[in-house]
Amino acid sequence: MKITSRTDRENFTMVAILKQLEIAGVDPKVLTEDQHWFNNNTISPEKVEEWKQWFIAEARKNFKLTKGKAEKEFSWFHLSYGLREI
Repeated sequence: MKITSRTDRENFTMVAILKQLEIAGVDPKVLTEDQHWFNNNTISPEKVEEWKQWFIAEARKNFKLTKGKAEKEFSWFHLSYGLREI
């Protein structure tokens, strides 16, 4: 992985979370209004796949990752920040 600043990673984290909410049709206000936003909102498997494809493409572009590394990063990211799948 290309060495990047902590700020770059933090910014990407927020952009990826907001993209997930957009794809799932969830109002981004939940981030400030509900501390359990990731458990109280859901996303369909089809939408998770859409978000995954976006995440992989953006991670590869921003951090110069291989496809395999980007997929692994998505798995960890989804585990940490992903909405519940329905």
